[in-house]
Amino acid sequence: MAVTHTESRARDRILTTASELFYRNGYRATGINEIIRKSGVAKATFYLHFPSKESLVLAYVESMNREEIRVMEEGLKKYPGPYEKLIGLVEFLISWSKERDYRGCAYLNISSEIPDHANPVRRESKHHYVEVRKLVGRLMQELKRVRGTAWKHRDAEQAADDYMLIFSGALAMAQVYHDPEPIRHAIQAVKRLLR
Repeated sequence: MAVTHTESRARDRILTTASELFYRNGYRATGINEIIRKSGVAKATFYLHFPSKESLVLAYVESMNREEIRVMEEGLKKYPGPYEKLIGLVEFLISWSKERDYRGCAYLNISSEIPDHANPVRRESKHHYVEVRKLVGRLMQELKRVRGTAWKHRDAEQAADDYMLIFSGALAMAQVYHDPEPIRHAIQAVKRLLR
């Protein structure tokens, strides 16, 4: 059975509402009835698209993952080389954190609420960081090629792992302080890493 345009809009509305509530209030504190009420759909419509709260949160994390990776890759196109892209990726976190009332990394937040490592939502949250790490790894390999003999003894994979610690640490600390200042410090740390 084909999904109608109206049904598709209802699904999008549910997902958008849930995304805002999950991010602002947390997964466990957000109830299905609140999502139904705020998205303006009937209960039957909600369950037509999402048979459970877990199916909704999984759709939320999957759609967020696809969109954020797309935005990152698109945003990096404006930078000329791997060094600038690696700096730009961290700089992007400042504007991103200012776009809304920053409550930290949505993937880390959801993961902290779901202790079961085998849970599909938890796996998808981890998948986001795996995808970012792949992107960073490709940029580090490219930077090693560009730097030639200056970087011949540098382990690009280790540098990518170090970068990810700085990147994710900045996200976490910006949430703790509710301030983008740790991200600014992360930019300087990445510059030192990339010397």
